[in-house]
Amino acid sequence: MSSSTQEFVDRARAAAEGTPYAVAERPYGFDLTIDLADARWLTITRAHGLKRVFTHEVHLRDDGRYGITDVDNTVSYSGGTASLSAQRSFKRGRVMSYSRRVEFGVDARTGRVGKVVDYSFRAGEGRELVRRVAKELGWTERMNGEQLGALWFAGIVVVVMVVAFGAVGIHALLT
Repeated sequence: MSSSTQEFVDRARAAAEGTPYAVAERPYGFDLTIDLADARWLTITRAHGLKRVFTHEVHLRDDGRYGITDVDNTVSYSGGTASLSAQRSFKRGRVMSYSRRVEFGVDARTGRVGKVVDYSFRAGEGRELVRRVAKELGWTERMNGEQLGALWFAGIVVVVMVVAFGAVGIHALLT
């Protein structure tokens, strides 16, 4: 890692101090991650678990450009008297998300009733933290491969729809 990329990582780590975000160095730059739910609680009616981890993969290039890829992982599971269920979802690219969750339950370790989960989350907060650091250092943001691919795909779909519906419309006008 060059000295300028290391400085970016160090400044991001300092900016994340005192927030629920953590910075982990990676070969491509760093991950800025927030763990949105603590699965150690039991709800009153059944065993319940939720694990949601949101990560901003920050890809740093030696030419002073960077890209941010959002990765949203959610795993939930529950078990009752005669049932067991599990669910997993995964989103990658540019994720626009806002959520608010408040849940009460019984702490599995102490048996006390309390808030199981109490958070609000906006996906853009982590990107804003990274962008502030980048601006201070004079870095330029660029789209990563996932975003460029999705943009091209969306453009092709729009063109195909215009051509297909345009041909149908012209045919309808002529008949």
